[in-house]
Amino acid sequence: MARRCAVALLAAVLFVAYLAPVASGHAGLLSSNPAAGATLGAAPNEIALSLSERVVPALSSITVVGERGTAYQAGRPEPAPGDPLTLVVPVLHLGRGVYTVRWRVDSAVDGHVTTGTYQFGVQVSPSAAYGSGRSTTVPVSSTFELVSRWILLVGLVTLLGAATAATARFGGTGAGVMVLAGVGWLVVAIGLVLLADAQRHNAHTSFGALLRTPVGTALIWRGVAIGAAGAALLVALAAPRTRRFALAAAAAATVAAIVVHVANGHAAAARWPSAIAVALQSVHFAVAGVWIGGLAALLIGIRGAPSPEKAAAVRRFSIIAAAGFAVIVVTGVARAISELRGWDQLVTTGYGRAVLAKIALVALIAAVAARSRRRGVPSASSDLGPLRRSSGVELTLGAVALAVAALLGTLAPPLVGGAVGLPGLAAVGTDVENNVRVQLNALSNQPGPNRFTAVLRDDKSGRPIQGASVRLLFTPLDDIGIAPSSLSLAPAPGGTYVGSGADMRFDGRWGVRVLITGSGGSAEVPLELDPVGPPQRVTIERIAGQAPTYTTLVGPAGFIRISPHPERAGPSQLFVNFYATSTGDYEDAHRVVITLASGNGAVRQQTVRRVGLGAYVSDVELTPGSDEIAVVAWSLDGLRLRSVFDLTVPAR
Repeated sequence: MARRCAVALLAAVLFVAYLAPVASGHAGLLSSNPAAGATLGAAPNEIALSLSERVVPALSSITVVGERGTAYQAGRPEPAPGDPLTLVVPVLHLGRGVYTVRWRVDSAVDGHVTTGTYQFGVQVSPSAAYGSGRSTTVPVSSTFELVSRWILLVGLVTLLGAATAATARFGGTGAGVMVLAGVGWLVVAIGLVLLADAQRHNAHTSFGALLRTPVGTALIWRGVAIGAAGAALLVALAAPRTRRFALAAAAAATVAAIVVHVANGHAAAARWPSAIAVALQSVHFAVAGVWIGGLAALLIGIRGAPSPEKAAAVRRFSIIAAAGFAVIVVTGVARAISELRGWDQLVTTGYGRAVLAKIALVALIAAVAARSRRRGVPSASSDLGPLRRSSGVELTLGAVALAVAALLGTLAPPLVGGAVGLPGLAAVGTDVENNVRVQLNALSNQPGPNRFTAVLRDDKSGRPIQGASVRLLFTPLDDIGIAPSSLSLAPAPGGTYVGSGADMRFDGRWGVRVLITGSGGSAEVPLELDPVGPPQRVTIERIAGQAPTYTTLVGPAGFIRISPHPERAGPSQLFVNFYATSTGDYEDAHRVVITLASGNGAVRQQTVRRVGLGAYVSDVELTPGSDEIAVVAWSLDGLRLRSVFDLTVPAR
């Protein structure tokens, strides 16, 4: 009765863990460009997704769909140059409207598939048409994958335990252990084939295409290690005199398969160095295999009547199991710490609840093992019945624990696949009288809808300022004739004030004045934020005897070209031209602003003169090293043009 109750209880624990919701997939979306919910002033040239893990581009896809269902992606996603964690896909010209990005990625670390979707707008707010415009991420996994992983784990544990039992002399080297090892090897082989089929199915691809990816390479290396273990078993079967050594080789090959399996799972993407995480998880898995699989081998070895030899084998296994339990606890705790951000995630995330289920299982196994050690081990020389009964319960609990371990392999650790974290903007400043210090943060560094948080403190005492009325006044610093806008912030605890709005409508420099009114009077703190625009590809042309030219494509409006005469430190004339996309002819623009920033210095607005149709010139002072030139203008039909050029200026 006690055994049936324990099994029923643990089945319930497993069921709860299995139903635990998953926040996101393994290759989680960290940020995107354009960001989810962004309202862009100009159309992007490409879509970039920054992910938490390396992915397989050949098995991944990014589609960009307009409001009428038209697809705008212009090719397959590729890794960004120098950044293997970012996938980039070029897009065709995007006109005014709302666009949906749908993405599907296959992790190169563990083969798990994740899908997601989000919206952004070009001169239209996506929140107005689609609600929040937030990003959604959905993992792609299946019961089939869970079962295949469980079968693979059971096979590895059985094979390793049988081979270790023969080597350490607590399970014998007779026919029973050989049969157990053979069954373990067969189960491993079946589990590997099923896992390959599950990963192929999740990736929507063929076996041939899968095997040409890092995920397929990991499957092949698992197969190589398992094949080596099978060859060692054949040697053990054919040459009984060398059986112990052959089974030791089979155990070593099984450990190699475990290391390969672990190295292509969560441990490879943990926040700790991957070598440490993989080593901890491999030891955890291997020792569990010796404990659970070795116990099965021990039960086979002690069949029949009690004897001094069987009692000695029981005592040897008891010592090994006790040491193994300590190793399992230490490595398990370390791995949980490496995957979870805090204690709260043990109950707030599906992965954490599965960890709790595994902890409960290990604790129950330990309790049963301790009872067996107190009663079954001392009586083994005369009565093996108590030991066999308690060992049967241990094996049942161990099988359920392996199922939870397989479940953990299909769930996403919160640290890896957590909520989307966008790079933000921040600025700090004080008022003229140095009475109030303000730290202003924007959740995203993209233009468009954003969430702003202002923290107000007394600049002298450092105490938070509460109960004030706070308003942000936004003014584009490089756009002539654009009226300022304001956003009121709501008070929150600790001198914090928050609010959301789309006041920074486009990329470039924004002056943000924090207007504060309270019981002690009023104050104004000037700050500056600089949301980034879509990436632009700059084409540089250098012809001997002529000034260099820098050209960018700016959305549907056309090209911006600059040419410094000369390009060296000191006084120079900067020529700026605007060209139409369709004809390549000069295109006029107005409200032209040119700014120059040298090194880490301040941004300086330059004087601009119109010298012809779509042609402007500015007298600038270049400095040696890096000079950043930004050009902002408006086309005659109301489109905003902005390009940023980075010049590497030689000395005189």
